[in-house]
Amino acid sequence: MTVPAHVLEALAQAGPLEGVPDLRGTRLFIGGFVALLASIAAGLASAAVLQEDWSNARGNEAVVVLLALLLFLLLGGGIWYLLRQLPRVGERMFRIDAQGMRWGEPASPRVLAWRHACRAPTGFCDVKTEFASSDAIVKRLVFQQAARGGEPGEVRLPLALTVDTGRVLRFRNRAALLRALLLHLATQPRPRLRFDAEVFIDAGIDPQTWEPMPGPRRWMWLSTLAALVPVLAVIVLWPVGEHIGWMVAATVLAMVAGAGAMGWFMHRRYPGLQGLFEFETQPGAAP
Repeated sequence: MTVPAHVLEALAQAGPLEGVPDLRGTRLFIGGFVALLASIAAGLASAAVLQEDWSNARGNEAVVVLLALLLFLLLGGGIWYLLRQLPRVGERMFRIDAQGMRWGEPASPRVLAWRHACRAPTGFCDVKTEFASSDAIVKRLVFQQAARGGEPGEVRLPLALTVDTGRVLRFRNRAALLRALLLHLATQPRPRLRFDAEVFIDAGIDPQTWEPMPGPRRWMWLSTLAALVPVLAVIVLWPVGEHIGWMVAATVLAMVAGAGAMGWFMHRRYPGLQGLFEFETQPGAAP
């Protein structure tokens, strides 16, 4: 697949691209959590003051007091931590230029030179998205960075491009940053990197034109929710008293059927967004 020349020209003419933190949104996000924790603390304190019958706690007064103090310390510590973050809102950066990208703390950012982006030592794709619930409930963009005298290391970036929501909840120009990042990865010298099609679905970018394309991402989420319907039906409608093993088997079959239906739907609606993409540049275009 060829990257349009005008897309590369626009990227070269744009110069360095700096992430624009959403300061107001981040402060509102922190303030909302502070208000939530304060409301919980106030509610618990009010319940304790208005409680008239403490007969159930007789003999365990010390335990009740200790638990109450521990709970209020946790709530107070959370509020104190969040309030400390307010003066530091915006202290995260994301910069992309012709040489590479920098992200993280401005004083000591992580750095990646585009020439160090490399193919994965194993597998069929080099740039992909992964959902790692053990790390965070977000999808991450994953690709490889060459290391001196060793195996390539993984670079894992949240698709939101923010690694600390307490400092920067989001970048206002996140779509432009992500597009520029993918363009630079796609046009590196040979061997070209291989992209999983799901990268462009998650990023909301048309790989042919490199224009915004949010439709497939929305349909994927809708089809994923629809695929859960058979699973919920099995759980809710399963007869009481039937062997649990059959229920597990039926649930697994429902999950497989739902996943198959989702894949079939996406394939029929977006047949060009399947498999792997490897990009070329037109003769004379700036790589």
